[in-house]
This record gives sequence, structure tokens and C-alpha cells, in this order.
Amino acid sequence: MRERWLLLLGLLLLMTPAGRSQKTPAPKPRRGARDSRWVESTLKKMTLREKLGQLLFVNYFGEFTSTESPEYKELVRQVQENHAGGLVIATHTTPLGIVRSQVYPTIALTNQLQRLAKVPLLVGADFETGTAMRLDEGTSFPSAMAVAATGNPKDAYTVGKITALEARAAGVRWIFAPDADVNVNPDNPIINIRSFGEDPQRVAQFVSAFVRGVQDNGVLATAKHFPGHGDTNVDSHLALPVVSGDRERLEKVELVPFRAAISAGVAAIMPGHLEVPAIEPDPTVPATLSSRILTGLLRKDLGFDGLIATDALDMIAVTSLYSPGEAAVRAIAAGANILIYLPSPDAALSALEEAVNSGRLPMERVDDSVRLVLAAKASLGLAKQRAVDVDKFDGEFGRPEFAAAALDIADRGVTLLRGRPRLLPLDATQLLRVLLVEISADADPYPGLELERELRWRADSLQVLRADTRFSKVDTLKLPPAESYDVAIAALFVRVADSKGNVALPEGEIAFVNQLLAAGKSAIVACFGSPYLIEKFPAAQTWLAAFSTNDVAQRAVGRALFGQAAIGGQIPVTVPGVAKWGDGLHVPANSMTLEPAPARMSDQLQPAFDVLDRAVADGAFPGGVLAVGYQDKLAMHPFGKLTYDAKSAAATADTMYDLASLTKPIATTSAIMLLVAQGRLKIDAPVSRYLAEWADGPNLDWRAQVTVRHLLLHTSGLPAHRNYYLEAKGRGQILKRIFAEPLVAEPGARVEYSDLGFILLGEIVERLTGKTLDRFVQEQLFAPLGMAHSLFTPPKSLRARIAPTEDDTTYRKRQLQGEVHDQNAWAMGGVAGQAGLFSTAGDLAVFAQMLLNGGIYAHRRIFTRAEIDQFTARQTINDSARSLGWDVPTEPSSTGNYFSPRSFGHNGYTGTSLWIDPEKDLFVILLTNRVYPTVANEKIRQVRPALHDAVVQALGLSSKKVAGR
Repeated sequence: MRERWLLLLGLLLLMTPAGRSQKTPAPKPRRGARDSRWVESTLKKMTLREKLGQLLFVNYFGEFTSTESPEYKELVRQVQENHAGGLVIATHTTPLGIVRSQVYPTIALTNQLQRLAKVPLLVGADFETGTAMRLDEGTSFPSAMAVAATGNPKDAYTVGKITALEARAAGVRWIFAPDADVNVNPDNPIINIRSFGEDPQRVAQFVSAFVRGVQDNGVLATAKHFPGHGDTNVDSHLALPVVSGDRERLEKVELVPFRAAISAGVAAIMPGHLEVPAIEPDPTVPATLSSRILTGLLRKDLGFDGLIATDALDMIAVTSLYSPGEAAVRAIAAGANILIYLPSPDAALSALEEAVNSGRLPMERVDDSVRLVLAAKASLGLAKQRAVDVDKFDGEFGRPEFAAAALDIADRGVTLLRGRPRLLPLDATQLLRVLLVEISADADPYPGLELERELRWRADSLQVLRADTRFSKVDTLKLPPAESYDVAIAALFVRVADSKGNVALPEGEIAFVNQLLAAGKSAIVACFGSPYLIEKFPAAQTWLAAFSTNDVAQRAVGRALFGQAAIGGQIPVTVPGVAKWGDGLHVPANSMTLEPAPARMSDQLQPAFDVLDRAVADGAFPGGVLAVGYQDKLAMHPFGKLTYDAKSAAATADTMYDLASLTKPIATTSAIMLLVAQGRLKIDAPVSRYLAEWADGPNLDWRAQVTVRHLLLHTSGLPAHRNYYLEAKGRGQILKRIFAEPLVAEPGARVEYSDLGFILLGEIVERLTGKTLDRFVQEQLFAPLGMAHSLFTPPKSLRARIAPTEDDTTYRKRQLQGEVHDQNAWAMGGVAGQAGLFSTAGDLAVFAQMLLNGGIYAHRRIFTRAEIDQFTARQTINDSARSLGWDVPTEPSSTGNYFSPRSFGHNGYTGTSLWIDPEKDLFVILLTNRVYPTVANEKIRQVRPALHDAVVQALGLSSKKVAGR
């Protein structure tokens, strides 16, 4: 045994981390020698009680714990008086579900106990699905079966690696994972989705990868539940399961992953509380307490020299057979080295002392176990550094890239076992009403909370029904009328949990789901848990398996349902009569972005291109860019040059233009929409609520009536324009003049298109957010949409890409390029509510498509469909029509003859325009610099309607015309 523990020490030293690298180089031999001396000198100084204490690991819960509390004092007693060798992070069970430890209190408590311990404590935890399984703030991974459904063992390595990095940061250096059981029994109530599957060789690959991922990163891994818990139908928390196969069967199935784990250098193996007649004939001796299994099979036959840690000794499979003390003695005598989840640590310690003193438990057996425990601690560096550095912890735990990796794995593990054609992915760009029915086989008031969050922002409406076994019984539910929803999603939640005894849905819940499936509407079943449940729902035409109930699995299913992630998982078990190992349908992702138009569409648009070529030849503008979006396809057509100079560069798709008044709808109106959606602004509130100075100007009675809505509709009574820039410099001076500006009409009486009102709207945005308008829209709109070329005050480095505007001979006395053309906006520093935005046709196309999509683009929700409808709805004001912040077609219209009454858009003074027709699923963007070299050129007035007519006719959409035509 001395040779065995020395070998273990050498193996464990290979796992000692070097920084945060994935692979850890072998330590220098002299370090191993020093650690060996520490192990021997420490062992030599120990009393019998101290030695036996090293074999006991006590549970603790990470929350604020007063040093005067009974709980804290009991932990101190276990560490100081019983000399516990380690700690195990536990959870609490409440009527509302599982409560996990919090990481900061866990670290603080661990550090306190480490300081009090004579020998460093080894902290362990069951992190099968990541640290979030026991620590509230940790990273959550899907179950082993979901990881296996990706088909890539490298994912198991990633799970192990990230779990180890977070565990280390939290002071946990021993993980009770991976599960190495081969789940070949569909009725297995306790392994099930915790297993990597039913194929022994495939399970072995994933187990080995997980072990390496953990141990390459400085933490001990544990393969469990030896010799194999996968072919049982009894929960060992409730009774003693029987593994009925003979030795040949064990070799071919159950033992394969354990041999692989040993080959991978696994530091620990955990036996299960299992009756294994093929190895241990005595039915009263579970594997945990069997020397034939632990010493004979595991040590001698399989050659394992690492730690053997019992499964929880408070489980009925053991407690129904032996007292806590007797079970402890039998486990150590059989070959175990560490006892966990002890029902009574005191009873175990007393019984072990008595067994040694009586000669029943040889001292050599105890010393060998203590050596292994100390060697493990030495290999982890605990002899030199036992406490966690709290100041560095938060940079190593819960990192965003960890969560992203977990979600990526969960995405690829989602498996489609049945699929009605063309139902998936659901289309969030179209009006969609969803009924979500959450059915839980456990006591859980909100089983699908994360799934709800994923669906709510995607769908136009979401009805939710919930049923569980305690808070809302299924017989209280009533299905809504079928006409009230477009698609139903039945989300089935069945946890694999100790002491339940099954992984099935109650019959009443099964009947309710089948009633939903018979309602005649499109329905999807999303199964979070045991994949074998599909047998109960033959009518389910679309069935998604996630293999996990946790938050990351719910997010993955939400993403899969709407095509944010492709569906491509393959089930790693067989469901008799339904699915075989490896089955899984593929559904590609839907990027929900614009795609380049096919050549045919570009060819169709040639008449529109001809209109632009004639306009350039006629001197309407030097050149520009046309972007036409139709049915999610984008045709881009740059034409002409940046100036009339023969040597001028040609316009390109990436040329940036001064958008002039397109700033009003794209930046300022969007900012107002966002603030309304966030509840920070009300459009029918008086302007004076947000701009107190407004109330002090002339026309007091009229001024008091002016609302934000009036500013958006250009019905505030403010004049169209004033040349403030001739006298005023800076934002403050211009605002002061607007506040003192007399109104030219009663609010709401008529449309007077006014730059001044939008300057005020920009100021409202800044006062409500504390951010400049450009910064707010950058953070809230442009960055989420990926509009990287949309900005105010572009830097000089971009000027070569920007089309020049006017050759200003009267005021700034220079050619304007890369600085805003609007003089008032320029006097305000280039950022104003009425002008100042520069952009490209490609960026504006993304913005336009987002609006056509109902406020979503590339799976980022910016607005709801209702918000867009509210702001773009046509409103008639006397003989004019507007919408909130947008223009609408009125005769004569720059949109020509065919844009529908629901169309909305805007023109910019510099020669830009954006018009959107939801009825035709069409947008047309024209960016030019028609003011070059002079604003006197107004030929674009004839070009715009001709261009729009040409586009609509070329696409065969000319049957519908504008209102009044």
C-alpha cells in the first residue's frame, strides 16, 4: 500500500495547476519529494483520533453564519475536535424547492474553518452539472446525457474544465463527478439523464474527457457509481438496487467507463450502494461496504490506486442495513478511504476508534487511507496555501465566457425526435401568439421560468398555464379556446432527484398534455428530463428533448424553437419502439438577418438602376447608394461618384452619408420609443415635465398644452426653422432661444414640420438618461443591431469614406465632409435631435428590416410589434397626415404611386431617404449627396417618386397604391 500511495502522489502531482492553462506540466521531482516528506511527517505526528478524522468529510451550507450560532460552533467542533479531513458543500430543501449555497459566504466560511483546522481541509462538492448545482452564482451546464447528445467528447472536457476552474476559485478542490454509469434501463429512477448514455464505449469517451478536463485544471475528479448503477430500477436513496448481470456482462458494459476513467488518471472513484451478486454473493453487503468489490475488483483487478470515497452514507440502501458506526467501519475495512454524507460523524468516529482498538480494523488500513488523503491534499498545494484569495475570486468565477460555453453545449444537445414539417423554427418576425403549458412532475411553482423569459420577448403574446404536484394541481387547469393562440408548447419537467423513486409524469398530467395535443392546433412538446417520456405521447408530432431541467437547458430550448440555434442533437439512448441510439432530426438555424438578393432580383431591379444612372447624367447628384429590401433579401446598388470631379472616387456600398433629417426617425424617435417602453417617458405628458424651462416662454396657455406627442407629430406650434447658428453657439444657447420662441399655432391645430421640436426631443432624451443622444442610441440601438457605421461626429479617420456635402461659401467657407451639414446641429456640436447622424445603406437596411420584422433582428428584440404600430400608425391632422416621428405618403408623395397607406418613412435634406411598406414587405433606401456642391440643386424631387415607382413595378408589386390614388 505504501507503494500505492506514492504512485497516487505522483499521479496527483501531475494535476497540480500552473496558472489557468488547460494542460499542466509535470512538477519537478524535488517538489514531489517535499510533498512526500510533508505527508509522512504529518502522519507521524497524528494521534489515532486525528488520523480517523481525516477519513470523515462533513457537510456544510454556504450562507451567512454567525460565529455564535449553533451551526457554526458545530462545524468548528467537527474540525477541531473530530479533526474532519474535509468538507462537502450541501444544499437545503424547502417547500419551494432546492436552496443552494451562496459562493461568497461559502468562501468566507471555508476560509474560517481552514484557519481553525490543524491539517488543511479538502473541500468537495457534487458538481455534475457545473458549480451552479450547489452554488447559486455558478455556471450551469446541462446534464451528462445532453452533453453526450452533442456527439462531441470535447464538450465533456469543456464542462470539466470550466467546472474545475470555478470550483478552484471557490475553494473546492474535489468534484464528485463524472457519472460513469451506462444507462441501459429506461426505468432507472436515479441515473437516467445523469449518464452519458447507453453505449459503453461512447460513455467511456465522455467520462475520460470530463476527467481530463477537471484534472488538467487542478481539481480532483471522481468516477461514480462503481461498478455501475445504470441497469437498475431502484433508487438507492430508498432501497438497495440490484445489478443483476454476470461478470462477463459487467466487463462488457458497466466496467468499461470505469476502466477508461482509470486510464485517464481519475483521482477518485465512488462506489454505489448496489447489490452486485456477480462479485459479492452476500445480499446484505452493498458495493460500498464490500471488500470483494472495492479491494478485489477495483484495486486488484482494475489496478486503481487512487482515493475511494463512499457514496452518501445517509441513504436508505445503507442505513436500512447498518448503523452509522457499523457502516463506517465496514466501508473503511472494505477498502474505502473517505466517508461522506455521514448521518452521524460522531458515531462514525467512535465506531472507528473502537474497531482499531479492538483489532477489527488494522492500523495499517487506516494509515494507508490517511496517506492517500494527505497525498491528495499535498498534490493540490493545500499544505502551502489552504485559503481562497477573496480579492481575486470574482475575476475567476462566473465569467461570461463560461456561461457562453455552457449555452453553446446546451444548444447543440437539444434533440428533435419528431418534427412536423415546416413547424420549426417558429418565426418571431411574424405575428405569433403562444400558449405555454408547463407540466412538472415535482413540487415547483415556476418550473419553466427561464423558458418563459426566452419565449416572452420573442412572441407577440404568451399565455402560460402551470401545473405541478403541490402548488397548482393539473385538475385545476383549463385549456383556453384554440382560436386564442397560434401554437402551443407543452414543456414537461421531470427531475431526476433522490428519494422520488421514479422519473415519470403523474397520469393526470399525461392526460392533460394529450388533451392539449388533441386540440387541433400546432403543438410542440419540449421534454426537460427523461427522454423515455416520449412513449406516453404518441400524438406528439413535434418532440424536442433537452435532457435537463436547469436554466441553461431551458434557454437552449427557447433558442432552438425560434431558430437562434440549429437543432442537431442525437439521442444517446434507445427509447423502445420510438427512437434508437443516435436518432435526431436536423433543423438549421434561422439567422433572422437580411440575405443578399439573388441575381434574379438584381436583374429585376435594372429599371430602377437606370433611373439613377439617368439622374446622375442629369446632375441630380454625383452618385449614391440604393438599397432595396424585399422579403428578407437585400439588393445593394452603389452608383456614380462622390463628387462631379472626373478623378473622384466611386461610391461604394460602404460609403457613409450625412443623413440629415433621417436623424429624426432613426435616432431621436427610436430613442423616444425606447424610453416609452422602459417606462421613463409618456408621450402624452406635457413637455414642461421634462424641460422645465419650456413653461416660462411666451404663449403660456398654448405652451402648457404642448406634449411630447405634439413634438413627434410636428403639431406643437413651433416654427419650422430658425437660423440660430448665426448668433448662438453651443447647445445651451440654442435651447435657450427655442424655449423663448413664440408659437405660431395652437398645439394640435396643424402640422408645421419643425426642426426645433426635434431639438427639444433630443434634449429630453439626454435629461432622462443622463447620456448624450449619440451615446444613448449607440448603446441601446446601434450596437445591439450591429450598426457599426452609424454615428454622430465621425472621426477624421473616416472622412475618406464619407461623401462630401455642400461646398459652403457663405458660413463655414469650406467643403463640408464628415461634419454635419445642418448649421444648427453643427453649432450644437454635431449631436442634435434633428440632424447629425451619418450612416451607410447597409446599416440602414438592418434598421429597416428590424422594423419590418416587428422589432426584432438577428434574435435581438429592440421594439415590440405594438410599439412600432403605435409610432408608425397614420394620423390625420386637418389636411395633413403624419405618424409619431415619421412621415407617411400623401399626395403628391416622394414614394410615387404605389406605396401602401401603411407605409412610413422620411426624407433627408442632403439627398437621403428611407421608406418602408409593411404590406409589401419592402423598404427602399436612397443615399445621395444632392447638396454637393450647392443646395440649390433640387432635381432629386423628380427622381425620388420615379425611383420608388420603378422599384415597385420591377418587383411586380404595383397593384396596391397609396391612399387617395
